[in-house]
Amino acid sequence: MMNFNLSGSSAVAASVLAVALWGAPACHAADGNTLRLQGTMQVNAGEGEQALQSHATVVDPRLGEKAATRLGTAQGQQSLADANASIGAKSGVKVSSSDVQAMANAMAGRTVYTSQANHIKIINSYGITLDARSPAKPGARVQLSLRFSDKDMKLTDGKLEYYPDSGKYAESYQKKITPAEVTIDKLERKDDKTFVISGRFKVANLKAGVLAKELKGKTLDAVSGRFDFQEVPIRGK
Repeated sequence: MMNFNLSGSSAVAASVLAVALWGAPACHAADGNTLRLQGTMQVNAGEGEQALQSHATVVDPRLGEKAATRLGTAQGQQSLADANASIGAKSGVKVSSSDVQAMANAMAGRTVYTSQANHIKIINSYGITLDARSPAKPGARVQLSLRFSDKDMKLTDGKLEYYPDSGKYAESYQKKITPAEVTIDKLERKDDKTFVISGRFKVANLKAGVLAKELKGKTLDAVSGRFDFQEVPIRGK
């Protein structure tokens, strides 16, 4: 099993890559890629329950070749410019053709996990991030980040982020959460590289995220839900 985590400018490059190749920032099921379900959430933010999913994506082994072909066309260069104008402008990161090509070469054939865990040795904790979105467009996205003591695997704290529209990555409601707001029904090792986790949460009074513009100044009364994940890989394992 190979983890491939994206953060910072790499995440921007990956989004620009997706737009340049496929015309959308989250084309996990694009031609040549295969999906594997990691887990599900059922979430209610006051407008009825939504079913969310989290997937691992096995990236097309020919992605580097396809990126080179696409970037060598006028249409590909225009898509790259459009992606930089939308995604790059919001992040402050501008991505070049060589950046996109390098990302495509690095991602080819690898598995990208939407939800994953990591061991934070310096504070004796495991962090587990569950990230799921609705297959509907537009649809919600939830990122539930939980931290557990590595001594007894008891929940210590966490954070909930709720995106009313998963396509607007800066528009979210957020709140740091306590163990009282989350019930863990199951947390165990599937093997030495993978967690299985399920449970419930109910969180009130979420504020708009610091990067939010459309939601700025707004508060979400409550978000509740259930989660069931059968594959949460531990990074570095």
